[in-house]
Amino acid sequence: MPGLLLPKGSRVRCGAWSALALAVTAWSGVALAGVIDLPGWELVWQDEFDQASPDTSEWELFNLQNSFNNELQYYRPEQITTDNGNLVITATDQPLAGKQYRSGRMESWQEWGYGRFEARIQLPSGQGFWPAFWLLPETDTTPWPSGGEIDILENRGSQPGLVSSAYHWGPDFFGRDFIFDEYTSADAGGPVNFHDSFHDYAVEWEPGVLRFFVDGNNYHTITEQTTGVVQGNNAEIFDTPKKIVLNLAVGGDFGGDPNVSTPFPSQMLVDYVRVWQRPDDPPPPGDNLLVNAGFDNAGGSLNSWTTFGNSIPNVLANSENALNSSHALKIFGQFNGGENFSGASQGVAVTGGSTVRAEASAFTPDWDTLAGKDNELFMKLEFYSVFGAAPGSSDFLGEEVLLMLDGSSAENTWLDGAIEAVVPEGAVEARVVFSFRQPDNDNGAAWIDSAGLFLLSLLRGDYNGNGQVEQGDLDFVLQNWGEDVDANGVPNGWIDDLPTGLIDQDELDGVLLNWGDTSAPDFGGFTSVPEPGMVGLLAVFGLRYRSRVCTPA
Repeated sequence: MPGLLLPKGSRVRCGAWSALALAVTAWSGVALAGVIDLPGWELVWQDEFDQASPDTSEWELFNLQNSFNNELQYYRPEQITTDNGNLVITATDQPLAGKQYRSGRMESWQEWGYGRFEARIQLPSGQGFWPAFWLLPETDTTPWPSGGEIDILENRGSQPGLVSSAYHWGPDFFGRDFIFDEYTSADAGGPVNFHDSFHDYAVEWEPGVLRFFVDGNNYHTITEQTTGVVQGNNAEIFDTPKKIVLNLAVGGDFGGDPNVSTPFPSQMLVDYVRVWQRPDDPPPPGDNLLVNAGFDNAGGSLNSWTTFGNSIPNVLANSENALNSSHALKIFGQFNGGENFSGASQGVAVTGGSTVRAEASAFTPDWDTLAGKDNELFMKLEFYSVFGAAPGSSDFLGEEVLLMLDGSSAENTWLDGAIEAVVPEGAVEARVVFSFRQPDNDNGAAWIDSAGLFLLSLLRGDYNGNGQVEQGDLDFVLQNWGEDVDANGVPNGWIDDLPTGLIDQDELDGVLLNWGDTSAPDFGGFTSVPEPGMVGLLAVFGLRYRSRVCTPA
């Protein structure tokens, strides 16, 4: 099993986990035919179900009479087939050996440690059906639930508009605990029916955290600080290697038993199952590490963004104003009579000591303006010692904040903002946050587009951070000769590579010595930024006008 990464203590260990990798789940490009590339993740295993029958070298097809949870099916291998590029699990009302129904369950022979597990599934509809996609340790060696059970997808056949995810843990059956959440979605003003078409279901399982996704929406996150709902304990996110399980149960405690309306035969269809793991190497500088950075995915959405204060709703993908492509993020206040904050955020895995840049463009129109009002839009770059930790928790390590829009901002003009910072030691997540503050009940809205989070190269003389020392860098030095950036801020948002803060002979030498260079940093006796432990976070940011004036829609 070359290339598979398992946590420490696993019975099989292939490859090595890199604690230094800077990574993020992001949708861009195509890795293989029909497979979306995820920068920050490496595809290590997949089954596209294109073969004539299920691959029994990869999957164990169960012959199982008795199951837990008062289920009524007999699992048989012949209930699992492939057809037209899909895995097909069929439930029938054929009695067998005291069971009223037949259906299918399969488990991967292979086990994996931390990673992203994803499947594209169409669910069956009907009272009593219980389809599931989940991860489970080898129960012969790890009694349930001591290794943890990760339920990526569960659904009741009687509830086409609702799917759920859960995590079970505990020292043994009697000390078990669990936590879950449920997901619904809307399309064109109506609820999404998960039985009518294929949808993507995924979990990102990393040390101390589980992030659950439906169609790219991170709708549920569990950390080891999450409070359980049975015993009230903190969730223990075990690193025990796990198998992939796909099954279609019939009857039982979760959704009840079939009735006269239940259609037989019915099928659970699976287009693919894929496993991704973190690569050893960080992405190159210049790659945008945010997912759905232009808010255009799925025809305009907040897929992969987490919203807060979205009560009306007042945080949404909107097509009225867009800088690039078709949509932008629109935010306005909750109008609840007092100060309130609303917005969206997205996190990226990082390593302490690296340098990152967050950027975005913001806009307020004259027909829904912030001009003359007290509302404000901020962009924040926050750092956490636990991925997915709650804002304001003890895992919060610090932030840099940029005011992007307020009552004095120009109307009908896209304004560009950026924050650069050294990641503090101990941080594992950098989180980009767009936060809209409504201190009273003022109207007015903000649009955000072209968001980005980038790992920066530290090349001496590359003051605009574009990866090459060239004419623009020389122009910057000559035009701003003698500027004291400590006193005045960095002119035009460019970067000074010396702790002294003066743009002088040292900066000129950096340009002349490295002219045309795009190589790795070579600072001689210089450093491009102060050490984080000495001065904390270095924030270099500026709000600048572009000559782009937009007329009202």
